[in-house]
Amino acid sequence: MRLKQTNSQLTDASEDGPEATLYVLGGAQVGASIVRRLQAGSRPVRYVDETCDTETAPCVRGDPSDVGVLKEAGVSEASTVVVATARDRRNLLIAQLVRSHLGVSDVLVLVNDPDRADVVAAAGHVPTCATAAVSDAVVDDLETMELRLDQRA
Repeated sequence: MRLKQTNSQLTDASEDGPEATLYVLGGAQVGASIVRRLQAGSRPVRYVDETCDTETAPCVRGDPSDVGVLKEAGVSEASTVVVATARDRRNLLIAQLVRSHLGVSDVLVLVNDPDRADVVAAAGHVPTCATAAVSDAVVDDLETMELRLDQRA
């Protein structure tokens, strides 16, 4: 399924034809985890990272900020890209590179500092805040744990 940006959200666009490959750029363990989850959902996905393991995921080993590496990986204007390195500035740089050099319009960018999400959105990308996601997950897990404790009492 190709994902399409609509109202700052990425949504399924299966009416566009065959399923396009989703690309995850960078992120080490986080990127690899995203790739595994997408594969489990039967989505065509490729991973570009300096440390990727070709045994666990279809990947191109290389610098995701290198346009030549991205072209070799097959990233094109028809692609949807997730940029997931550990550094916000690098993520924004990579997102801008894939948009300006490869014509990719559907770019989801991992943001670690919640204060930078607006900058990413203003650049035309979809920000996903890792800090908010982790803190939400921790609070949800704590609430679940408290419910179990209350049920035991």
